[in-house]
Amino acid sequence: MMKPCPPIVCPPVYEYHDCYVCREVPIVQPVVRVNRRIVVNVPRYYVKPEMKDVVVDPGCPGGC
Repeated sequence: MMKPCPPIVCPPVYEYHDCYVCREVPIVQPVVRVNRRIVVNVPRYYVKPEMKDVVVDPGCPGGC
């Protein structure tokens, strides 16, 4: 008859069943609101009235 073999003992195998739990982490984000005034160049015309006296000479009357 054969002599029985001793058992082989292996290191343990781990099985993980993970469960996640939410944890809030406060984050402070500063916001700076800036009111800007943007200058836009717009042309503005100034008119200086000027008067002239002009004589219109129709020329000498000619015959038809």
